[in-house]
Amino acid sequence: MLFRPVAFVALALTLPFSSFSAKATADDKDASFYNQSGSDKYAQGDLDGAISDYDHAIRLNPRMAKAYYNRGLAKYDKGSLAGAISDYDQAIKINPDYEDAYVNRGLAKDDNNDLDGAIADDDAALKLDPKDPYAYNNRGWAKYRKGDCDAAIADYNKAIGLEPSLSQPYNDRGVAERDKGQVTEALADYTHAIQLDADDDQAYYNRAVARNDEDDPAGALTDYGQAIKIDPKYTDAYIGRAETEASQNDWDSAIADYNSAIGLKSDDTTIYNERGLTWYHDGNSDKAMADYNAALQFDPRNTFALDNRGNLKKDLGNLGGALTDYNQALTIDDKDGNIYNNRGIVKEMQGDLTGAWADYTKALELDPKNAEACGNLSSVCNDRGDWDGAIQNANRALVLVQDFAQAYNNRGVAEYQEHNLTVALADFDCALQIDPNDEHAYNNRGLAEQARGDVEAAIDDFDFAMQIDPQFSQAQHNRGLAKWRQGNFLGALEDLY
Repeated sequence: MLFRPVAFVALALTLPFSSFSAKATADDKDASFYNQSGSDKYAQGDLDGAISDYDHAIRLNPRMAKAYYNRGLAKYDKGSLAGAISDYDQAIKINPDYEDAYVNRGLAKDDNNDLDGAIADDDAALKLDPKDPYAYNNRGWAKYRKGDCDAAIADYNKAIGLEPSLSQPYNDRGVAERDKGQVTEALADYTHAIQLDADDDQAYYNRAVARNDEDDPAGALTDYGQAIKIDPKYTDAYIGRAETEASQNDWDSAIADYNSAIGLKSDDTTIYNERGLTWYHDGNSDKAMADYNAALQFDPRNTFALDNRGNLKKDLGNLGGALTDYNQALTIDDKDGNIYNNRGIVKEMQGDLTGAWADYTKALELDPKNAEACGNLSSVCNDRGDWDGAIQNANRALVLVQDFAQAYNNRGVAEYQEHNLTVALADFDCALQIDPNDEHAYNNRGLAEQARGDVEAAIDDFDFAMQIDPQFSQAQHNRGLAKWRQGNFLGALEDLY
């Protein structure tokens, strides 16, 4: 499941303003009138009306830097970054000392992914006004986006020192601190931002994510809820809350939140993919498949949806369809070790041990810390009769993940084949402590117990295996052999025939 990044654009800074010149021509006065009218409409949320009035002002006075600046703000709010930057350019050309225009042009450049240009504009603003907290905060955000958390935090510190009552620098500093692994410090900053601005939905959202880092799902759910209360159209908050609910196996609530997110952003492939995963875990294969298909209709190159749909097809027994999806995903992204690992599982299920070995090995080449691939490689070694290889790969997996039931089971199988029954039994015990519903571990432990002469214990384990999976024919066969050895010939015949 994908986890979404916590990142927000810094402050949208100064509001439009207007003023009347002391000595003005008639056109200048009319231009100032339209500029003022535009500012009034902007304040009322009428962006189109504001832009129209600023257009009038500029036609009457093409040298009115304020009108260009104000129109840039309105265009920015409408999402026209290029238009906003062009107007800020013109305002600065007319007035090279227009500090607010540098600050807001930097913000638009940041949104346009021109981070170096944003930093240059913030630098220019700070030369004109070394005490502008907004310029420091925005420059910090651009530095953060360039990956320099320390430099970003230094700028946030300056913004906070200049204006301690602003909530945004605390929120943005928290984002950088969390990236550095300083979750405690981040939580404190988000809390401080909320204390300064109780309607800071971004700070609530970010604190929710940090609380999940601290394994506090209840606190995270509360914060996501507060962010949604402040902004009922906060799509990422619905998604974050859904992910947290899913982590608590609250499938119904998670589905409801994903539905809300899709209602707000119906073409977002990520939401369909994640809702599909939730349906999958809730046992609804049909709805999961429908969501993966929907994600792929919007984006046929979505490797996450292809991988997840492949996993579902594998579980439904459609191994050929699963391979098709994995192959397609790997033609799009051949650097995803998880997809190689999943394809390897299908190949192993089909008896293609050479192909499975190659895929697991590739997965580990791309990510040496892929414990599942290590465990699966151990399984292939067992299938090949390479007991030493199975033990080595199981050990490698257990170094990465200590409570890895499959690795203990695989190592136990290899130790059993090497006639190290005591070691094998200890491994099967560990596997069952981690996963008490692993029918294969019960079956394998039964074989080891029978090999050391404890037929009663073996039969009990074969019974457990069949209680978990009544169709587990291998356990039934092994139980029949144990009963025969016990002298229970009638019971043996019932199991064997």
